[in-house]
Amino acid sequence: MKLYKISLLLGVLFFSTSFVNPHPIKLTSSLIEYNLKTSNLTMECRVFIDDFVFSINDTFTKNINLKNLSPEDKKGVENYFERYYKISINDKLYPLKYTSSDVMEKHNVVSFKFSKNVPVIKQGDQICIENTLFFEEFGFLQSNKITVRVPPFITENYFEVTTLDEPIPLNL
Repeated sequence: MKLYKISLLLGVLFFSTSFVNPHPIKLTSSLIEYNLKTSNLTMECRVFIDDFVFSINDTFTKNINLKNLSPEDKKGVENYFERYYKISINDKLYPLKYTSSDVMEKHNVVSFKFSKNVPVIKQGDQICIENTLFFEEFGFLQSNKITVRVPPFITENYFEVTTLDEPIPLNL
């Protein structure tokens, strides 16, 4: 049932962006995964291109070209996500490092991928996720969907952030 909801959400996301007019949906979708063997934390986040360009330009970079990111653009993307998408483990912040991006221009979506080696996550640890992407620009219209996988503790869990309230605490 959850897979159906995610598929439906992504379908609505892509359908709503296939028109020339500005999209009415203010949404991000991300996946956070922990690799138990490598102790690597990865995050993939999909955002609307126009929302992202509007939000990042003039603060973190100038005239970003998402199809061909310069080293300065990549650093700007890292800094942007470091400010608006925070992941901490046991109260220690782990800023994610940009690894790649994929522009889906036809759907007005860009997918950013990040990773970070972190200490081995064990029972009793706490992971906190704070995703405040686009709330400054769109306020209550914004919604951020997050899927988390931290084996063996969390097979798959879903969260929705709709305000600037408290981070999402995951007690393992």
